[in-house]
Amino acid sequence: MVSELERGISRKDFLKLVAASTAALAIDPRQLDAMAAELGSKQLLPVIVIGGGLGGLSAAAHLARRGFPVTLVEQHIKPGGYATTFQRGPFDFDVSLHQTASAQGGLRATLESAGILDKVETVETPELCRIITLDHDLSWPQRDPEAIVEQLVQLFPGEEDGIRDFFGVMAGILEEGLREFDPDSWWNRVTFPLTHRKMWGVRNKTLADVLDEHVQDARARSILSAFWHYYGLPPSRLSAFYYCIATAGYLRFGGHYIRDRSQDLSNALMEAIESAGGTVMLGTKASSITTEDGAVSGVTLSDGRQLEAQAVISNASVPATMEMLGAGAIRTDEQREYLERLASYRPSLSNFGVWLGLNREIRGAVAGYEIFVQSGYDPEKAYEACLACDPAESDIGVTVYDNAFEGYSRPGTSTIAVLMLSGYEPWRKYEADYFAGRKDAYNAEKERIAATLIRRAEERVIPGLSSMIEVIEIGTPLTNLRYTGNPEGAIYGYEQSLANAFMTRLTNTPPFEGLYFASAWTNPGGGYQPCLQSGVTAAQSLMRDREVEA
Repeated sequence: MVSELERGISRKDFLKLVAASTAALAIDPRQLDAMAAELGSKQLLPVIVIGGGLGGLSAAAHLARRGFPVTLVEQHIKPGGYATTFQRGPFDFDVSLHQTASAQGGLRATLESAGILDKVETVETPELCRIITLDHDLSWPQRDPEAIVEQLVQLFPGEEDGIRDFFGVMAGILEEGLREFDPDSWWNRVTFPLTHRKMWGVRNKTLADVLDEHVQDARARSILSAFWHYYGLPPSRLSAFYYCIATAGYLRFGGHYIRDRSQDLSNALMEAIESAGGTVMLGTKASSITTEDGAVSGVTLSDGRQLEAQAVISNASVPATMEMLGAGAIRTDEQREYLERLASYRPSLSNFGVWLGLNREIRGAVAGYEIFVQSGYDPEKAYEACLACDPAESDIGVTVYDNAFEGYSRPGTSTIAVLMLSGYEPWRKYEADYFAGRKDAYNAEKERIAATLIRRAEERVIPGLSSMIEVIEIGTPLTNLRYTGNPEGAIYGYEQSLANAFMTRLTNTPPFEGLYFASAWTNPGGGYQPCLQSGVTAAQSLMRDREVEA
């Protein structure tokens, strides 16, 4: 059987690919209790978590709740990374959250295992999304893929079969991803290409490859690929698996918002860590990871303090983690090859954001909550515009937060965000002056771009928008770099290209004893739910390694 499925690759590589492809399926937070019980007392197994983004918070909360002495260090004064809020006048803006999974659905097991299920409330947004193209203004309903298919078939009757088949592929991949799977079963891993045919079938395909098989009309293809902005690459470069399973999740389970803000989720995780006996050190920066005899032994803080540890889980970017580890930790060929592999990856796109506090209520007066505004029918061209941070030619997103639930903003006001993805190169020339506090040229450029985005949002989504603005805040890739330390201000970790997605996605276990990753930079990837899952995976991996040692 195996020889028929290997298709020219070695048995060793075949099994390695299947093992990697099933990593996301292996996540079951309920297993942590049994694994922790097998280890007995954990008081001699101190763990340090570097970074308080969702991955780090999740890993720390899961471990602390199971008796591990956990210390989390976070350079910012509040937890959450991109899952935070900031205030400007009477407005409380969400840094990044648009939509995520439901606390009672896709997030339930993770939140329950972290001990915060009763502390996080999510509300379903009024529709999945609104898509505005040059010719159409579409509203996609929540949890009704069939209605969306019928809508598109009415618009593109000549593509009916292909549209239905494409949605069938997405739904099938999600179904296979939700099946119970034992990653420790050799038989389950070997038979994976048969039991998970659709997942296996797109392992080496881009989204464009899959669209080519089903739909030819450029307008239909553009609409079908509208969610590429959530994943940071255009169809020609984006992993088909990643697009299909994530988008199918939105289609089937709907999009939700955390009430009142994403900061509530981050705060709940921090409180769970502390209530379980763990320590959270805000406003504290890790400067290096120490090793002894080839194994992680602790963390040195920027003020010189030393924290001892049996394991370190890094929520910092992978490049930053490797810098903290230092060249002296590289001792084996495997580790050198690992660094070479990392050098071949690219950080994802960043973004340019304009947060607006309005002096009037627009809830219900403007249709839609999450609104995709397409500049044309060529996602590849739109991606190139994003790389150049071109506000006139890129696709943009408009989020009308008050349509999520009544009372989001204070009476008589509204909160919106106008966003586009952005490359880093247009901002690199401002980097040195920005961090030196010389921001005149930088400010002029960001205000120019913001004005164009506001004008476009006014023309296509919110008439009269410019006359309503009371408060404005602008963020750029340099803003993201400043607050997160992510190289090039990346918002999705490493790109989800074919070279680093699904079967080839960087794992949470680098070849350094005692070191683990919990972030968007590794498996399964960017987004709120994936980052929370990465924390569970890191905790599982740590326990499994300790179990083997015991």
